[in-house]
Amino acid sequence: MLTLLVIHLVWALAAVPVVTRRQRLPSSAAAWLGLILLLPVAGTLLYILAGCRRGSCPDYVVPAEGDPVEQIVTRGCGTLTAARNRLQLLHNGNNAFTALIAALQRATRSIHMEYYIIRDDRIGRTIAEILIRKAHAGLEVRVIYDAVGSWRLSRSMLRRMHAAGVETAAYEPIRFPWFTGRVTHRNHRKIVVTDGRIAFLGGINIAKYYLDGDYMGKWRDEHLRLEGDAVADLQRLFIADWAHVRGEYLDPRRYIAPHAVRQRLPIQLAWSGEGSSRLTIAEAFATAIVRARERVRISSPYFLPPAMILDALRLAARGGVRVEVMIPTCSDSPFTDLISDSYVEDLLDAGVELYRYENGFLHAKVLLIDGELASVGTANMDYRSLTDNLEVTAFIRSRRVVGELWAAFDDDLSASSRVTRASWRPPAWRRVLGDALRIVSPLM
Repeated sequence: MLTLLVIHLVWALAAVPVVTRRQRLPSSAAAWLGLILLLPVAGTLLYILAGCRRGSCPDYVVPAEGDPVEQIVTRGCGTLTAARNRLQLLHNGNNAFTALIAALQRATRSIHMEYYIIRDDRIGRTIAEILIRKAHAGLEVRVIYDAVGSWRLSRSMLRRMHAAGVETAAYEPIRFPWFTGRVTHRNHRKIVVTDGRIAFLGGINIAKYYLDGDYMGKWRDEHLRLEGDAVADLQRLFIADWAHVRGEYLDPRRYIAPHAVRQRLPIQLAWSGEGSSRLTIAEAFATAIVRARERVRISSPYFLPPAMILDALRLAARGGVRVEVMIPTCSDSPFTDLISDSYVEDLLDAGVELYRYENGFLHAKVLLIDGELASVGTANMDYRSLTDNLEVTAFIRSRRVVGELWAAFDDDLSASSRVTRASWRPPAWRRVLGDALRIVSPLM
């Protein structure tokens, strides 16, 4: 017995330098070490499969300029604020798919798509047929899909696309029994670029429930259609991701097209991935929140914020900034909802206004600051999005666009109920279990 105890302690102590060297967030390191201490063999195996990150070369960094948020993004991703753009807000699946299908049908040279979820359903088959027709017509069509998120994408659909000349690539497929060491680190991006001129990004995947709803009701989301300078950055991001999944290096000069947009609408693209960009979105969000002067508004389908985000919200609210956080009444992950409930008292104690959206499932990922800055993209306010997944978001500096998003937020508030001390009375078992499971939230 004593021998087993000594082996147990030696095993756990040996994990300390390995985990703390690779997990730079204290909360994540503590969670992994606690799991390994509690379950040495199973915890170590899980860390190898899900927590161990591969080393990577640092991203190319250009000289930073602008305000602190701009500088963080520039240093992490190498992107500057693109000045001249045209932007269309797509507030739901019907608008997003109508605009996307029109752009795909008008493409004449290339189509590049990258999605977390592509379903073999009505909308998925509609888009696949367009891609097949375009490939037959001689266009270069490439599609990246996440192997886990798109597990329902059928082999028959893929075979038909391949036969037509559509090139596809799965991000980090899971092959039993040889697990990848990145099994839980997923490509959560949603990107489309056609002819190097028109781009889309946001929270909407390729699935019919964005049109029809599901057991949670209608899905409420935000998506963007872009033209102008910012499209080039999204095109470069897709090219980098294609090189990662296929080992094929495309020449950006072939796919970045000139444009005639003269409208001034500053947009800076930010993403998270390997290397120096891993925490860029999280750091940019936290910086934007603590620099707010009057108001912060957030909508997110999942709320398990890393410490830097939670601390930023507390500092802003206690410093006199009005902070409003909107989350769904329930999400498609009951386990996540349980942990998310454990953050309610933290927010209320800090003076944050918390609202629960009741008109379906709120899936929009939006951050609004002082009517001057907005972020719309794929990143949720949770550990997985902000510390592990591949994500992308657009920081928009336009009072007009922020005003439109502000009005949409107000509309969503009218369909929400505010959570107060008096109304927040979860069952004791749910409170205790949520608090206990919160310990493992950095691993989710």
